[in-house]
Amino acid sequence: MKRLTEIRNLRAEVLEALASAMVPMQLLDLSKNLHLRAGSDDYEYLRSLLEQMAEEGVIVRMSRRRFGLPQQAEGTLLGTFSMYHDNGMVRTEESSVPVVHVRRHDMATALDGDTVRVRLHAQAPGRKPRGEVVEIVARAEHVITGSIDYDGSFAYLIPDDNKYHVDFLISDANLKGARPGDKVVGTLARWTHDNAAPEAVVTEVIGTSGSASVEFAAILKEFRLPTSFPPEVEADARRHDEPADEAPHQRTDLRSITIITIDPEDARDFDDALSLTELDNGNVELGVHIADVSHYVPEGSALDKQALERGNSTYLVDCVVPMLPEHLSNNICSLVPHKPRNAFSVFMEFTSAGVRQSYRIEETLIKSARRFTYDEAQRIILGEDGDHADLLRRLRQLADALYTRRMKSGGIDFETEEVKFLLDEAKMPVRAVVKRRTESTSLVEECMLAANRTVAEHLHELKKRWKWRDVPPYLYRVHDQPDKEKITSAIGIIRTLGFDVPSGQLAPSNVNAILRQAQGRAEQPVVNTLLLRSMAKAVYADFNIGHYGLGFSDYAHFTSPIRRYPDLVVHRLLKEYAKGQPDARRLRQLETIVSYAGDQCSATERASVEAERASTKLAQTILAREHIGSDHVGYVTGVATFGVFITIKDLMIEGLLHIRDIGDDYYIFDEQRMRIYGRRTKRLFRYGSLVRVRIAKANTEKRMIDLVLSEDQQDLVETLELVEATQTKLKQRGPKRRTRES
Repeated sequence: MKRLTEIRNLRAEVLEALASAMVPMQLLDLSKNLHLRAGSDDYEYLRSLLEQMAEEGVIVRMSRRRFGLPQQAEGTLLGTFSMYHDNGMVRTEESSVPVVHVRRHDMATALDGDTVRVRLHAQAPGRKPRGEVVEIVARAEHVITGSIDYDGSFAYLIPDDNKYHVDFLISDANLKGARPGDKVVGTLARWTHDNAAPEAVVTEVIGTSGSASVEFAAILKEFRLPTSFPPEVEADARRHDEPADEAPHQRTDLRSITIITIDPEDARDFDDALSLTELDNGNVELGVHIADVSHYVPEGSALDKQALERGNSTYLVDCVVPMLPEHLSNNICSLVPHKPRNAFSVFMEFTSAGVRQSYRIEETLIKSARRFTYDEAQRIILGEDGDHADLLRRLRQLADALYTRRMKSGGIDFETEEVKFLLDEAKMPVRAVVKRRTESTSLVEECMLAANRTVAEHLHELKKRWKWRDVPPYLYRVHDQPDKEKITSAIGIIRTLGFDVPSGQLAPSNVNAILRQAQGRAEQPVVNTLLLRSMAKAVYADFNIGHYGLGFSDYAHFTSPIRRYPDLVVHRLLKEYAKGQPDARRLRQLETIVSYAGDQCSATERASVEAERASTKLAQTILAREHIGSDHVGYVTGVATFGVFITIKDLMIEGLLHIRDIGDDYYIFDEQRMRIYGRRTKRLFRYGSLVRVRIAKANTEKRMIDLVLSEDQQDLVETLELVEATQTKLKQRGPKRRTRES
């Protein structure tokens, strides 16, 4: 019997079948269309022919083992693929479809960060856009930290990060000596088909999985954070000696003025200091004195290039990855007490109401009289005796006036809390400490904001002096207005919690009103988080659109050059502009510098935030591991189709209560109101709900905490009927009528 290849032109039939179908087809569908029996030799020949035609580019291989004509791959969207809790999404540059959601079986071989093409599925109006990945355009650089596992036949790299939804096969030759249970760093070798396992290569063995020190070390590898400086950078830093105890002619000598620093107890680099002088006209002059890092880090030096590459210091639970070598950051530049230090100072004259009357910016030599911790300053502000008590209380009084004025001008009063983990000698987290805003922290914050605002507004003075149409090149800190969709979603959830929220576009004053309503209520941290997440991300840019959250039309970072590169750029620009108007060639050069620095530092800031979150989550998981089986009260901080996220109050850790583990009823996810409720019991889980839970599992490798309900829930149960009845009463009551007197 003659073979198929001898009696039929199968290549032409394949092209005709795909053209007739007008959509990509799977191998089995094609074989049926061509009347070829599955499993036969002809079927296998068709499989190999399709692979060959795909390699030649005659047809296109797509997800789910489908093949199509090149024109069938058109009509796709280009974007970046990302993963979140087993859900995929592609962020595109198409304004009409900015996000395409991708189900697990439609992801093909896409991994988090890859540039992909996605084809939209047909969908009903009002539903989330869904689609499937049809092409991997470019792979991201995949640095994968995880643990080695062995199933008896093959070795696998089990990723720590949930953004990798698959395990990676590793051949014996690529293990680099790693053994089962080892924590390693690997890179993607290849992944050609979603039916096959992706392959990886081990590049470094860190240690034994599970120990706190090894897991924290893996964070550094995962986010590619450097653990040391290149020798030439260290040598560049070591060239600098401590300043002499006398002021050079170009610096204003402030060594006789009382200047203090206020910092966290564990701070090692002090980059800002304060002074306050009473003026004859009844006003006060606030001095904000910042470490003059630009004096030691000239543009284009080895130090400068390394600082720009890092962009900022990264603060992990167990360590700090500094922007500058320790010789500079903790010694020469740091404003330590009783030692002369080069500074860049902003002097601002304020009225008692916090209105700035004048300012000046000078290079100075200072000598800090006292180093305060926030706690020490707080006790003195509240009435205890102590050094420089009058200065601290007058600074607090000015800060209150600056805060009041900032709120009136459109600033938003977000009250964030910082969780700090205390570690033992083996880097084991032993407990979490919550740091909240106090009078002393607010004092420093308002003074720094005033200085940052002043140096940004200074550009307008230069514009007038030089008679320019535009201000000279600068690096701003900008914050756009909230994304309409995000703020609408957040407000919808907040309304379901019983808060009075006006309709229409929210002004900053409306946001502050919501935050004030939440004060003292169980939902306060949730409301604060929901509104924060709805805000745009502040970034660095060479253009100015103002800062929405602060209510400032001009803002730049100036006060932390030891740990932020943009502040260093601003220092250099202020010094250069103080010498006179740059020529056209230099201006073009400065435009290039600030544009690149803005993009680079925004990217490094985002990477640092991700690393810091991963470090915090790891500390939470290790702490939870020590409390497995114990019961705690928490509140709901997130709601999803698969369950609710709950923050445990006493440990300050967040875990997942999976919907499958709530076994007393069938629970329904209400996407519109972002809540989960029992069909029979009407038990309700929504943002802010109090729940008593038990820690069931803590996976340090995945940095995941699983929770289950405690047996006793009676005093914390919230029912759907009660919530809706309360909301109905509020609606019936309606708004209060305004009387003539009110």
